[in-house]
Amino acid sequence: MEETKPESQNTGSSELDQCKLAVEEWKNKFLRAQADFDNFTRRIEREKVTWLRFGQAALLKDLLPIVDNVDRALASQSKTPDLQQLLIGFELIGKEFHKFLTAQGVEEIKHVATFDPQLHEALMRVESHEHKPGEIVAVLEKGYLFKGEVLRPAKVSVAQ
Repeated sequence: MEETKPESQNTGSSELDQCKLAVEEWKNKFLRAQADFDNFTRRIEREKVTWLRFGQAALLKDLLPIVDNVDRALASQSKTPDLQQLLIGFELIGKEFHKFLTAQGVEEIKHVATFDPQLHEALMRVESHEHKPGEIVAVLEKGYLFKGEVLRPAKVSVAQ
C-alpha cells in the first residue's frame, strides 16, 4: 500500500517554496539597491571634488588681476624708486582687493561699541576711563563675515 501525504502538507511545502523565492527576490532587490546607492555615493563624491575645484579655480582666476597689479607695482618700483607712487599703487591694489572681497560676499564686521562673543574675540582687558565695562576699546584685527556668517571674528581689547 502506498502512503500519500495529506493535502495540507503539500500546501505547506508549496508555501515554503514560495516564501523562499520571495526572500531570494527581496534579497536580490536589496543587493541591487545597495549597489546603486554605493555607486551614487561615489558619483556624488567625484562631483563634489569637481565642483570644489571649479569654485577654487573661479576664485583664483578673479585674484589674478590683483596679483598682476602687485607685480607691476613692484616692477615699476625697481625702475624708478618713487615711494609716493608705490604707495598710491598699493592703495589702488587695496581698493581692488576689497572690491573683490565684496563681490565674493565678504564684508568687514563694523566696529560695534559693545563686545559680542559671536562677532568678537577678546584678546585683552584694559583699564579705560572713557569706556564702560564690556565696551570695545580698540579693534586689534578686523573681523569679517562671509554671506552673513562669521568668517573670522574681530580681535579686540575690551574695557574692564
